[in-house]
Amino acid sequence: MVAYVDKNFSLACFLVLLLFVDSSYARFNMLVTKDQIHTICTKQDINSSYCFQVLNANPEIARLDFPSLFKFVLNYQAQNISDTLKQFKLSGGYTPGVESQYSLCIKLYGWAFDNRDSILRYLAAKDYNSVSTMIGGTLEDMFTCTDDLSTMKPVPQFFMTESNLIKELSKILAVILECFISKRKEFCN
Repeated sequence: MVAYVDKNFSLACFLVLLLFVDSSYARFNMLVTKDQIHTICTKQDINSSYCFQVLNANPEIARLDFPSLFKFVLNYQAQNISDTLKQFKLSGGYTPGVESQYSLCIKLYGWAFDNRDSILRYLAAKDYNSVSTMIGGTLEDMFTCTDDLSTMKPVPQFFMTESNLIKELSKILAVILECFISKRKEFCN
């Protein structure tokens, strides 16, 4: 009887140990690798140098899984949007309720910044279609803003550059979402 209990106890301990090893191995395999960063940054229409600059600049990225990487890039983008929005307001003589030379971009940047929380909620709910739609909306807003800026004399190069960088971050987010989170292979091949 003692041998039977001892054998079953040993088997139970082995199974628990196997469960811990297997789950930690699975977690380790889900972390973002340098090869995957390379894949993201070399996709068509991605500004590779900027992508590598963002994704290789922080050593914390090596400890992230793809949803966490997505959140990291989204927060980075939100900070850039916020900083640029402040600059728009300072540079354009912004007064609430009064038109300024940057009114359209100020509205678009405000909407893009406000979308961050919704994107995170949709991501948590695994509603990837809504996440994709909102990322696309930010991308379109930045295109609209740069189109508006390009009509100004002189062209405000700082704001053009910032808007283009925010567009690039939207493209990076789209690749992470489509290729590594929702795994829509038709976009990623």
